[in-house]
Amino acid sequence: MGGLRDVPADWTDCDVAGFELGKVRGVFPGDQSFGGTKRMFWMDGYPLGDMLVDVLDRMTEAGVLLKNEDSMYRWNPDAPNLSLTRDDIEKRERSS
Repeated sequence: MGGLRDVPADWTDCDVAGFELGKVRGVFPGDQSFGGTKRMFWMDGYPLGDMLVDVLDRMTEAGVLLKNEDSMYRWNPDAPNLSLTRDDIEKRERSS
């Protein structure tokens, strides 16, 4: 099985990116298809889908992933600043 870095190399819809994150982390079996899980990402309030997309958003805040206006993710080709703290991120968000 590859790592998460292999998954969103190109812009990927949030539901598919969340599914792939779940596969990498062992939430879904490696042979699981997206079709059998898509309702988890399309239904509001489905805890597992919400949690996986929240993780993607947190990875975006940390600079590991990029997110576009269409809620698509991809791996950030630039190395993230791993020294950033939550306070740093919040200050950056307030100033933009």
